[in-house]
Amino acid sequence: MRLYFITSFLICLLLLGFGTGCKEEADNPFDDLEDPVVSTPEITELNPNAIEGLHANVFGKTCANSGCHDGTFEPDFRTIESTYNTLVFQPVIKNDPQGSFTHRVVPGAADESQLIARLTYDIDGNSGVMPLVIEPDSDWEEKSDDYIQNIRQWINDGARDILGNSPGQSNGLPQMQGVRARSGTWFPRADGGQGALRIPQVVTSVDLYFAFSDDETSPNNFGENKIRFAQGLDDFADADARNLELLSSPISENGYYGNTVNFYHKITFNPHDYAALGEVAYFRVYVQDADNPSTEIPSDGGALYIKNYFSYTIIE
Repeated sequence: MRLYFITSFLICLLLLGFGTGCKEEADNPFDDLEDPVVSTPEITELNPNAIEGLHANVFGKTCANSGCHDGTFEPDFRTIESTYNTLVFQPVIKNDPQGSFTHRVVPGAADESQLIARLTYDIDGNSGVMPLVIEPDSDWEEKSDDYIQNIRQWINDGARDILGNSPGQSNGLPQMQGVRARSGTWFPRADGGQGALRIPQVVTSVDLYFAFSDDETSPNNFGENKIRFAQGLDDFADADARNLELLSSPISENGYYGNTVNFYHKITFNPHDYAALGEVAYFRVYVQDADNPSTEIPSDGGALYIKNYFSYTIIE
């Protein structure tokens, strides 16, 4: 019995790492990225009154049917971005006999938005009420009243995009297309490539790049190009603004949606200025196109997963 306990004790010591000659170390800190213990907000459910919730509950599930709004014709409900870009301030194709509608969605005015009309009555007597075809897995018939109210709420709240911004006029706001960072090599992200940038502790200088799109202004001609860093998810009120550098020749890399985009905006910074080992730091950018006021990306009302995309964490 005594020999049994002594043998068990020695095995435990070996399993815990005692008695080993040395600890193997990685030659390159980028080769062994450990998951840090951080407090990151979790997404519990999508806001049903926001564009991401509407796409999940209505537009993507019910309207993006084969041969309907699947990219065959507008509105294009295949993705959140295509849904937003083909609805908000987009001209109507079919109208009522009185010509009551000018745009599919008018931010702040659900009753002036043709989308609401198409979902509630036959606007010209021969077009029918949308959706014309309902997929078997759609719950539109049971929840249509709730979903229409969700759409009304989204429009009346300003028809905000996934960044939390609402266009003030027919000239659309600048849109984020991608955020990447590197120091010799591109840094990976958590959560399957959509979460926080993972920066090794040994790195003290990071090049952070941004790609944008706009319907009228080229991103390298934006009137404001700023960035703020903060440790809290929405603690940017007192954060200092820093200038973003505009590149004369953009870097072309994969963006947020998987396509190749041009990264014109850049800042070089020390990640330890805003976060310690195991902590998360958030950042927001501020850009301005020709006619709209300064656009904050993401804003306080932006989707949580976009806010997490605009963040980094320091790892061992």
